[in-house]
Amino acid sequence: MKALYIPTCLLAVILGFSLWTGRYVEQRTSHWTGLLSEIDELARQEDWGQAEERLRKAYADWDASQTFFHTIMDHQELDEAENLFAGAFAVCREEDGADFHMLLAQLTGQLDLLAETQGISIRNIF
Repeated sequence: MKALYIPTCLLAVILGFSLWTGRYVEQRTSHWTGLLSEIDELARQEDWGQAEERLRKAYADWDASQTFFHTIMDHQELDEAENLFAGAFAVCREEDGADFHMLLAQLTGQLDLLAETQGISIRNIF
C-alpha cells in the first residue's frame, strides 16, 4: 500500500500543474486579446501612433511570458504568433488599416488557439 503513495502524489502534482498551466495560459491570452481589441479600435480611429505604442507594449508583455510558454507549448504555434506580431508591426508602420485589422484578427485567433490547446477538454485528452 505504501508503494502507491509516491506515484499517486506524483500524479496529483502533475495534474495540479497541468490544470494551473491551462488556466494561466487562458488568462494571459485573454489579456492579450483584450489589448489587441483596444489596438484594433485605435487603428479604426486612425490613431496609428497610439496603436503602434500599445502594440509594442502588448508585444513586450507577450515576450515576457515566452520563456515559460516555450517549456509547455509547441514551438510552431508560438512562432506563428511571433510572425503575426511582426507582420502587425510592419503593417501598422504602413498605416494600412485593412491589412492591420486582418493581422490582428489572425493574431487573436492564434492566441485563442494557444489557450485552447492548453485547456482541459475532451478534445485535448483524446
